[in-house]
Amino acid sequence: MLATLPFLGYILEGLTITIGATLVGFAGAMLIGATLATLISGSNAFLNTAATGYVTVFRALPELLFVFIVYYGLDIAMRAFAARIGLSSLEISPFVAVAIALAVQFGAYCAEIFGDARRAIPVGLIEAGEAIGLSDSRVRTRIVLPLMFINATPALGNIFLVVLKVSALASVIGLEEVTRRAKVVAGATKEPFGAFAVAAACFLVVTAIATALQHYLERRANFGRSAVKS
Repeated sequence: MLATLPFLGYILEGLTITIGATLVGFAGAMLIGATLATLISGSNAFLNTAATGYVTVFRALPELLFVFIVYYGLDIAMRAFAARIGLSSLEISPFVAVAIALAVQFGAYCAEIFGDARRAIPVGLIEAGEAIGLSDSRVRTRIVLPLMFINATPALGNIFLVVLKVSALASVIGLEEVTRRAKVVAGATKEPFGAFAVAAACFLVVTAIATALQHYLERRANFGRSAVKS
């Protein structure tokens, strides 16, 4: 364990990459999920079917498999594009690949969350907005979207924690995140327990902070629900 201590800074630098990939992937997942939920609840049958198919497909794929598909698929596409425009080569960044993989795949889960959150909005609130003369776009932005995010807060917090843990899969494509750096340190010191214990502690600390923030947002969301009911 003592042999791992000099490498603490090296491992902690990997934690910043883990957090960065998680935040980018989660933000992308929320954007994709909100868009899909809107399409699924819309009146266009084609877009509704396409969005539903997206959710079905990407919820079924294993996360590790999809990380490989995105990384190697984009690598092939970028090399082909580089050859077409006369460049020597273009390479995909592992960070970009894992962020895209997380966003695309967990966007399907977020779509389900946002869909349930939207259905939980009392119809009377929407009708009240229409009754006072709000346009469809204003009803959507001032009533539907705020209440949808309030209702989705608890589930989104759980999804964030899942994305954080799944981000460790980025090590398989060479991203220098906390898990991969812990493996490097374990190989150098011959003390795998110490290195991976530090990595585990990093995840525990980030999870504790994220959970505390989630509880804070849930309390704010409950306050918002009380204000709406009153």
